[in-house]
Amino acid sequence: MSTTPKARKVEKEKPLNKRELDKFKKQLQVLRDEVSGRIRERASTARIDDQNDLIEEIDQANRATEEAFNMRLLDKEVKLLREIDAALAKFDDNTYGICEGTGEQIERRRLEARPWTRYSVAYKEQLEREKKGRASGR
Repeated sequence: MSTTPKARKVEKEKPLNKRELDKFKKQLQVLRDEVSGRIRERASTARIDDQNDLIEEIDQANRATEEAFNMRLLDKEVKLLREIDAALAKFDDNTYGICEGTGEQIERRRLEARPWTRYSVAYKEQLEREKKGRASGR
């Protein structure tokens, strides 16, 4: 009988149950509505109105900077909405919560933090390392 400690085996994540799936789906639907609302707001404030052609140059520069910032935020929101829509579509084919890179269950803690996530933490880290390696190899 050996008394040396064994390496702790990493327990495989269990599949999500129906209650958990329902919770994540509802959370994503609420988030989708919120993001859609923010997109509508940003899109309406991003429109340029030509009411006053005599705005001073400083005001024009400030406005252009503000509009560029608003457009970057709008772009981020649209990308997030696409991620949410893709996650919601996974409920239809029973693949929600499954890592697209490994085919394994994504950790619950990760889904709690980012319910739209496509990858497990380990796989996402691998992708980041590969991306960094390609960037530094140029």
